[in-house]
Amino acid sequence: MQKPHLSFWIVAIAGLIWNLMGSMNYIMQTNPETVAQMPDVYQMIINGRPSWATAGFAIAVFGGSVGCILLLLRKNVAVPVFMLSLAGIVLTVIHATMLVGMVPSSVLSVLVGGALLWYATIARRKNWLG
Repeated sequence: MQKPHLSFWIVAIAGLIWNLMGSMNYIMQTNPETVAQMPDVYQMIINGRPSWATAGFAIAVFGGSVGCILLLLRKNVAVPVFMLSLAGIVLTVIHATMLVGMVPSSVLSVLVGGALLWYATIARRKNWLG
């Protein structure tokens, strides 16, 4: 294995922070007490979300977190985990788009998920992962 560039560590840590924030968001949305304190519109969206969209959300954020941890551990398996996370992001974005149309946060989520997958494949090609 080759020693990774400084950008590798910056991208992996920033990606981990991003996905941990998403994981906390997911956990908050699965806590009935927290949801009850949200505005009615948010409660309706969360409580009315189909199981496939909830599963996509979980796969997106927890897969992204695990992918970043695997990236920090310099493991090749980070690449397929990021692929799975991106699939979860796409499911989540499909549901959000069906509800409210395309919004900037959906675009940003796809861009970040895609960028993490892209960067992990570059890291694998450069032999930074083993």
